[in-house]
Amino acid sequence: MFLHLDCRLYRGDRPCAWHRLCEACPHYEPMGPRVLIIKLGALGDVVRTACLLPGLAARPEPPHVTWLTSPAARPLVERMPGVHRVLDFTPETFAHLRVEAFDTVLSLDKEPAPCAVAMEVTAERRLGIGLSRYGTPYPLNDECDYYFRLGLDDEEKFHRNTKSYPTLIYEALAMPYAGQTYTLALTDEDRALAAAQWQAIGAPADAPCIGLNPGAGNVFANKAWREEGYVELVRTLGRLRPDAFFLLLGGPGEEGLLERIDRAAGDRPARVWRADARLPLGTFAALVERCAVLVTGDTLAMHLAIALRRRVVALFGPTCAQEIDLFGRGTKIISPADCAPCYRRACDRSPSCQDLIAGETVTEAVLEQLSAGCRSVE
Repeated sequence: MFLHLDCRLYRGDRPCAWHRLCEACPHYEPMGPRVLIIKLGALGDVVRTACLLPGLAARPEPPHVTWLTSPAARPLVERMPGVHRVLDFTPETFAHLRVEAFDTVLSLDKEPAPCAVAMEVTAERRLGIGLSRYGTPYPLNDECDYYFRLGLDDEEKFHRNTKSYPTLIYEALAMPYAGQTYTLALTDEDRALAAAQWQAIGAPADAPCIGLNPGAGNVFANKAWREEGYVELVRTLGRLRPDAFFLLLGGPGEEGLLERIDRAAGDRPARVWRADARLPLGTFAALVERCAVLVTGDTLAMHLAIALRRRVVALFGPTCAQEIDLFGRGTKIISPADCAPCYRRACDRSPSCQDLIAGETVTEAVLEQLSAGCRSVE
């Protein structure tokens, strides 16, 4: 039996999209070079790593791209243009990866497990980060040295580096960077579910929506702006922009935070809607897409907004603002604290770095981005 085993459309366990046998099939699409990207998390990091895909697609012979990621990140990677296959980071996946062969492995995580996979997969070339025989990660190629060093040298990462994350990973993987951004292609179902929830609050279709994403996880201390800052922002912008609606966004475990801000905003001239914090990632992203401006910390929501070409007001305390590129569609507000950035997991300073971000500064930035959004075509 004749089989095109290297066809992009071949499945093996069921008919292809054309329901044709391989022999003499006019729809044969050879994979060409095969690239394996290994990037598991965090979710925001996975989204911004999608900036590699336009660079790969622009090659003279665009590769077939497989992306190995965590099951939690699968819904995001599945929505990235330029990814042909998504694999979960599971023992079952490792079994067939040992049989496959790739032209290039691009490994960007620094944890031992994904680094080990990068070393075991059959490939002509490995770039990024691998695992030594001592069980420790190390850069596989000279171009990756600086990207790797930033994880070891706080002074370099916090105070001397001026390169954005896309610039850093393109350089680390020996690829020319020309400003490629990252994008997501949401599904019709994503947008339909978001539209149904938006319609439920009775907001007119042309009402400007200001998204507020007050949470920031619990890994780093003071990554989120203070709750009362968001409350005052709603009250002030509600007076200045009575046509606006506010959308409170958050993830699992942040229900209480959203409820407190909603309740504390009290009597205000603008309408506030609190989104379900347990929405699927695709629906959550589609709600972000409906925002004219998103106010957020350094979070997954921020990266979703960037990927969906929304305007962003991003607040930075303990993390490195210089690594974030808003691609001309937002404002970065950086804490004036002399100890930031620090990436500390616990902090007892008072006032904290986020406490030092003034509400007036955030309000002005939101108004500026609302105005810029009206003047531009996204």
